Amino acid sequence: MNLQNKTNSHIPEKCIKCAQRVPWVCLFSNFTLAVFKMTIGYLSGSKGLFADGVHSFSDVIATTGVIISLKIAGKPEDKKYPYGRGKVEFISCVFVYAVLLGVSIIILHGAVKHILAAKQTAPHLISLFSAFVSVIANVMLYRLGMCAGKQLNSPAIIANANENKADMFSSIAVIFGIIGSNFGYYFCDPLAAIIVGLIIFKTASTLGWKAIEALIDTSVPPEKLKILSKIIRNVKGVNMVNYIKTRQVGNQYWLDVEVQVSPELSVREGDEISKNVRTGLMMISRRIKDVVVTLSCEKPRVKKSLFNKPKIKSFFNREVLIK
Repeated sequence: MNLQNKTNSHIPEKCIKCAQRVPWVCLFSNFTLAVFKMTIGYLSGSKGLFADGVHSFSDVIATTGVIISLKIAGKPEDKKYPYGRGKVEFISCVFVYAVLLGVSIIILHGAVKHILAAKQTAPHLISLFSAFVSVIANVMLYRLGMCAGKQLNSPAIIANANENKADMFSSIAVIFGIIGSNFGYYFCDPLAAIIVGLIIFKTASTLGWKAIEALIDTSVPPEKLKILSKIIRNVKGVNMVNYIKTRQVGNQYWLDVEVQVSPELSVREGDEISKNVRTGLMMISRRIKDVVVTLSCEKPRVKKSLFNKPKIKSFFNREVLIK
């Protein structure tokens, strides 16, 4: 995967190489865990462990999607895709969480059906050992994935790491379920499967919605916009910030800003202000890919702004602050 052209020189070479290996490590690890847990869960009679194995198998499908998306998103910009192909990572995230939603529904259905069954037995204690192995393995995979994902700000790798985190919590639930069943509370094992299903459902729905928001170019949080505005207003010659528009494409951000300057400035002076604004914003983070600066010499038509709160007259001839 060509991740190198998605990042800049500030990221250590070892981190880039590590990020290239992480999806493959997760793929083979999750496949091994899935086969291991599903086999032991079936032989030991543990519904919770078997459901946890199905969860790991869904991670295999999701990781495959991540590998493909990173391969596509790593291609450089061209005439057809001037902003690059970074959005593919968010499409991959939506796919990942859609798979998890389906898996959670299947697990919940099977667990409830087993609880309602008349005959229930406690699973063999070998399943307890398997659940402990799953917790340890998923902790390691989660830490590895989050480290690589944060270094490259890759939504797809972070999404994959969050899957392993959910798998870790579901394995913990399975441990308590197996212990409870062996103490005579037979409903604890299928109850653990229900908890697994709910954990998967919550993770998939919450993070899946965030991926959808990224696809429709949701702006960065207001507190970050205020920081950007403050940096722009500190540039000599800038009178006011008219707007800041942001979009995230893969692991990088693109900014469009309009600033108000004096109409008496020369073209050269205006160009100098534009360059200073762009340089100041580009220096904030290596994840800012580009900044487009527009200069305005007129007052904005609509004065309502997140950064500049002008006053208007109300119907009662009283001045009120636009909120």
